[in-house]
Amino acid sequence: MKLEYVIEENDFLDFQLFTASKSKRINKKKKNGWLLLTISAIVMGIYFYMNQNMLMTIYFGIVSLTCGLFYPKYFKWRYKKHYKAYINENYSKRFGLIEIIEINDNYILSKDKIGEGKIKLSEIETINETGNHFFLKVSTGMSLIIPKDRINNPNKVRSEFEKLGLKINNELNWKWK
Repeated sequence: MKLEYVIEENDFLDFQLFTASKSKRINKKKKNGWLLLTISAIVMGIYFYMNQNMLMTIYFGIVSLTCGLFYPKYFKWRYKKHYKAYINENYSKRFGLIEIIEINDNYILSKDKIGEGKIKLSEIETINETGNHFFLKVSTGMSLIIPKDRINNPNKVRSEFEKLGLKINNELNWKWK
């Protein structure tokens, strides 16, 4: 099976965000930052309440409420902005280039402007399928990104992977949260 598609900035961004959302370290950082800011503001509010400084008590009450409610959205926005800048800095020369992937019985051949690579099927750890992409994770840490909207028949590709015995993780409902 041969796939030919163009890779764009959003493909790289979705891959980075998907990988980040599955990272225990990043999820822990999000949770710890949220708790630290919220609890710190609550403690400061209690401190000023005990010292009968109502203006500062109200201020830290509002800060703790704001942190508690909006920190997850802020974290999501900040990471997306960070990854966008990273991708533009490191991958911008790959945007709009044609990628060709040939899926055979023993390997996947990947070709682009700069060269080609042969990946043994036995070295593919997992395939994560989201609503928009297939992300093929190779044992060396490298990944292939296949955007579903730029290939002819995503269902046929999924069937081909299954026929070859490759494990597909269904993440069709994944969103960056």
